[in-house]
Amino acid sequence: MKKMFLKKRMFTLSVICLTVSSLTAVAAMPERPEIRAAAAYVTDCDTGAALYAKNADAQVSPGGTTMMMTAILGLELGQGKMDRNVTIAPESTQLDSDVAVLGLRADRTATLGNALAGMMTYSGCDAAMDIAATVASSQRDFVDKMNDKALAIGAVHTHFTNPSGLPESGHYSTAADLAKIAAYGMKNSDFRTLVSRSSYEMTYSDGDTETLTSLNELLAGQYEGANGVRTGSTDNGGPCLIASATREGKTLVAAVMNSSDRFGDAAALLDYGFAVLKEKGASGSDFATATAGKSDENPYVLRDAPAGQTLSQLAAEQAAAAQHTQQSAL
Repeated sequence: MKKMFLKKRMFTLSVICLTVSSLTAVAAMPERPEIRAAAAYVTDCDTGAALYAKNADAQVSPGGTTMMMTAILGLELGQGKMDRNVTIAPESTQLDSDVAVLGLRADRTATLGNALAGMMTYSGCDAAMDIAATVASSQRDFVDKMNDKALAIGAVHTHFTNPSGLPESGHYSTAADLAKIAAYGMKNSDFRTLVSRSSYEMTYSDGDTETLTSLNELLAGQYEGANGVRTGSTDNGGPCLIASATREGKTLVAAVMNSSDRFGDAAALLDYGFAVLKEKGASGSDFATATAGKSDENPYVLRDAPAGQTLSQLAAEQAAAAQHTQQSAL
């Protein structure tokens, strides 16, 4: 009987220790941030791990973030053409007066390199169309290449109809896809240069120069390690931001869609992503991927526990085991 009592006591102590250690593990995990964005996603550029997700596959209007893909293809298809003046596309001369442009025209054009830099630092729907006309046979051909590239990257819920991001039926993406496109771009050193500037001295073919200021406020010293990528906004899609940052050799991308505080949301999400990586060590993929799509209620999966096992599940199993032991002792 004494032996049975000692055995029961040892089991109870082991249950308590496991529960305490589990609670400690959960307490040490970063708390998911409160954000205003309708949809958001954070990814590790090196591993592709999902560190955070909120409505990440919901269809959204990407607005100016479309130009990330335009820049990627402009760089890849325009090799050897960076010093040549862009071709002025007929479509770029017919834009509405309220559309953001660089003011490119036949008598005031720019090199492909400058057009790409100006477009990604500030904006420029005209530049996006002119870049497309320079590196592809037509706007339609360029858009086809955009969609082919999106599929190749893994952005399978994205469809483009133009290179600028102007609202059109059938032109859409998701927070997760836009983060994947940005992460792909950030692996290209030329792309990183394009999107990392807080300002750019734009030079036109007529000799005129203009200082362009980035619309990405995080690049103006507001966030440690910020190094890209692109803002966007449409009436339907609202303000959005794809933001990247690098700390201790790790680069993260946060996609923030339709937010009244896109810069604050992006900073909070990047902080969360870096905290996850710090907590889990090298990649963070096991914890982060498992928790990215969870709700705020019981969102964490226990470390060193069977896949998918939560604290509440473990507690229930422990209680059942303790009850079974007690019954066996009677």
